[in-house]
Amino acid sequence: MIRGNGVFSPRERRTALIAVLAAAAVALGGIALQPLLKPSLGGADAYAPAAAPGVLDATPFNG
Repeated sequence: MIRGNGVFSPRERRTALIAVLAAAAVALGGIALQPLLKPSLGGADAYAPAAAPGVLDATPFNG
């Protein structure tokens, strides 16, 4: 006689539970460590335009 829902064995359910708990632990660890690390190069500062060398104030050409 098969117990349970007949779709997954008890071993498969246990393995899935361990996988979900491991993924949650990795995610929570990343969230906990994020404030301690410097921002990556792909953060908001990466999209700020860089000033051209030697240009103090650029104005449009009107004439």
